[in-house]
This record gives sequence, C-alpha cells and structure tokens, in this order.
Amino acid sequence: MPLPKPKPCAECGDGAIFHRLTYINIVIDGLFTPLSKPNPFMRAIERMVYAVERRITPHVLSALMDLGLAKKVTEPDDDTQLLALMTWIEAKERGITISEFRLFDLPRNIFVATLPSGKKIAYEGLPLPGDSDLRRAPWMDDKAILKENFRALGLPVAKGGSAGTLKEARKIFADLTPPAIAKPFSGSGSRHTTLHITNDEELVRAFEIGKQVAPRVVIEEELVGPVYRATVVNGVFRAALRRDQPHVVGDGVHTVSELVERANEHPKRGGPYFHKLKINEAANEELAWQKLTPESILPEEERAILHQKINWSVGGTTADVTDDTHPDNIALFEEVARVLNAPIVGIDFIIRDINASWKDEERCGILECNSMPFFDNHHLPFEGEPRNVAAHIWDMNGV
Repeated sequence: MPLPKPKPCAECGDGAIFHRLTYINIVIDGLFTPLSKPNPFMRAIERMVYAVERRITPHVLSALMDLGLAKKVTEPDDDTQLLALMTWIEAKERGITISEFRLFDLPRNIFVATLPSGKKIAYEGLPLPGDSDLRRAPWMDDKAILKENFRALGLPVAKGGSAGTLKEARKIFADLTPPAIAKPFSGSGSRHTTLHITNDEELVRAFEIGKQVAPRVVIEEELVGPVYRATVVNGVFRAALRRDQPHVVGDGVHTVSELVERANEHPKRGGPYFHKLKINEAANEELAWQKLTPESILPEEERAILHQKINWSVGGTTADVTDDTHPDNIALFEEVARVLNAPIVGIDFIIRDINASWKDEERCGILECNSMPFFDNHHLPFEGEPRNVAAHIWDMNGV
C-alpha cells in the first residue's frame, strides 16, 4: 500500500508537508525540551549510556539485517537521501562499507559503516564523532532561542522575536522597520514563510500562514541580500554557497517571459535537482513587488525575482562562493561553531555581498543554524566549483 502524501500547498511549494503532524511534533518537542536541560549528574549518565550504545548498536542493527528482520541496503537507491548519498560516495573512496538499515522496508536514514580497520559504527543521518550530540548546544536548532542567545553575544541577527498570538505579533512588528518577514519558529525549511510585510493586513495573513504548521511564528526585519549557506566542519570553515531565489538577469532586449524561456534551456534545469522556472501566480506577485510584469524588458544586468522562496523545487539555484568569502565572515562562521560546540553546522546568513565584511553591512545577519545541514548542496552547485564536504566529515571521524 503506498504511503499517504500531504495535500498540495502553495505555501509549502513542491515539498508539501503534513501541517497538523508538523504542528504536533513541534509542540511535543517544546514540552520535552525543558526536561532535557543538562545537569552534571544526568550528563554523566547520558555519556555512559551513549558510550554503551555506540559499542552495541552497530552489532544489533547488523544482526537484525543479517537475520532478515530488517532490510539491508548495500547500494544507494532512489530512496536514499541525497545527504546520505554524498557521505556514501566518499565512504566508498575510503574503503568504508555502508549498509542502510530499513525497518519494514521504510527508509529511516540509519546506517552501519564498517571501517577499513573492521570497526563498525552506527549513525543516523551523518557520522559524528564521540558524544558530540551531547556536547553541542541543545538550543542550536531552535531559531528563536538561538537568536536570543546570539543577540546577547553580539553576533549579527535580525531584529524581532516570536509570537504565539496576533497581539504579540503586532507588538513585535510595531518595533521593526519594514519590510518584515514571518515564518514558523521551527520545522519550516522555507515553507509557510512570507516576505515583504509592510502593513497590518499583510502581517495578519503572514501570521495565519505561519501558524498553520507551528504554535509560534517568528516576526523579524527582512534582511537585505541573498541567502548564503556556510558549512563549518570540526571548527573549520569548509564551504559557502549563495542560494538564489528563482530569477532571471536582464539583457536590455528581452522580456522577463523570454528570459525565463532561455533560462529553462539550461541542461541542469532538466532535473533531477534543479527545476525549471515558472511564470505563475507567485511569480506575478513577486514581479509586481518589483514593479515588473512578465512582459517587462529587463535592463542589462538587473535581476527579476520570480519567487519568495529559494528552494530548488520552485526554481532556485546555488553558486559556490567559498573562495570569495571575506575573512571577517569566515571568522564569524567559525565563532558560531565554537559557541554552539557543534562538530558540523550549517549557517544560513544574509548579506548583500559575501565579499564584504559583516561588520560594514546593514541589515545583514544569521537566519538559522542546522546540526544536520544539507551539505549536499556544496557537492552539487548550479554554478561554480563543487566542494567535498563529506570528505571533511569522514576526516573528522579519523578515517
């Protein structure tokens, strides 16, 4: 029987999620997070349990697969997540054998790796060393708390806060300089995010959209510039991408529609990762914000944005900017990793130009940090040089 799929949703884009299930999961996480606050005694117990688990779990999972009680996948297939695929490819280069553990034939993103030494390790998502999950800041993936802590440390973040009611949202909005942005405080992935909020009517609509998938909505000033993704592994900056919204660049001759047709001829837009650009309702709204229409002739080198979101599924693209990143920005990214005490961190950062220092730019800042970042983007840029982040992850494990 095929698994149920979420209903199509304009605010989710092509990556639709189950709204109610996402909401419930966020609520449950919020209830249990206070109970997981560290204390020395519980941390000591957790470390002992974790050490035992790391020794036993690989053998238990291997036994279940060998006995046929779970499916053993020894080669990546269509159900293997792209993130895991990059780690798997690099593992093969190093003589590491990977088996994916699937219970009831369902992908669980759980793997057993047999190292060249014969040692087995089990991991979910990414192979991380030791008790790194216990040592990293527990609030790392909580956007609201992360920004509060970063703001207190003097790290650049957008002005704003999170609201559970419309009254709270209006109070936050009144203290901001528009335009503003509204998004679910957790579990978003650019879904149910609204940009360009300038008045109360737009705020109400954006708040309702965010509340569909989360109990609280982040309201903050809209930062200026592209979204960049910086990835730090083992405390060292390794790669940066510019994540571009779906757009076309003018030549002073062709209309926006004609530029879209030409852009869609790019071979990478044929899939499986990058999708074609579309002139649809969302595109028309975004063009109107820029005082453009599909029939506007775009001046030379001017960009026309076609969608608020940056996802590949709506036509977004990426460009490697690792070598262009200003030293001050690299220092900032490595300081963030130090504060979070995380072995790997993906930092979403907005700035007009990654070549410029964040210290000299207005309305720039950190959007969020991820402990399980989609570093596969660095392996598959739309433009520029691929960066093998997976190699640094295996290096971190001493393999």
